[in-house]
Amino acid sequence: MQSDKNYTEEQELPIFPLNIVLFPGGSLPLHIFEQRYREMMKYCIRNESSFGVVMIKEGDEVEETAVPCNVGTAVDLIDVNRFPDGRMNIMTTGHSRFEILELNDEQSYLVARVRMLDSLDAEPDPRLKEIAIETRELYIEYETLSSHLMFTWQPPDENPEHPQHLAYRIGTRLRISLDEKQALLEITSFDELLRREIEILKKLNQQIAFQLAARNN
Repeated sequence: MQSDKNYTEEQELPIFPLNIVLFPGGSLPLHIFEQRYREMMKYCIRNESSFGVVMIKEGDEVEETAVPCNVGTAVDLIDVNRFPDGRMNIMTTGHSRFEILELNDEQSYLVARVRMLDSLDAEPDPRLKEIAIETRELYIEYETLSSHLMFTWQPPDENPEHPQHLAYRIGTRLRISLDEKQALLEITSFDELLRREIEILKKLNQQIAFQLAARNN
């Protein structure tokens, strides 16, 4: 199956390298205190611009030499709480994956020329209906098992039927390493992404069921 790249639009995005992996549909609160990111937020607010959240491949969040991975998620600012000293608490939500084509470090913060890969607004792909049904069943089982294993685990009230939204939700909720999450984020074909998530869910569900059985014995 060919890659589901429906969004080939290129644009410039401010880039925020972080030690996280964010999928479209996910929410991310951030405390903005570094001067360079205060400037970035001022730019985004003034221009009603999105910015990109990308996992750090090399370096550290507080270093100017942090190198981002090639694929991240564009986010929108949905709430900003400013402090008198210039710091901010912001809430963001992811809406589209993108691929970095070129980085520009001429400003105090990174700016990238990116290609948008997909979006929450995309129409569901009818070719994915069958595989999405299997994935959703395994995902619901994962949430149920996890809630039995960990009393603090709260399954979502509703689970997406839209195949792309489902793939994003699963990526967000899986208890796997950041490197594994980044690998999922970089799979641009939803067919391939859902199949990989099926593999992971089957493995995790088996592990959790074993843990529950061992605890109850």
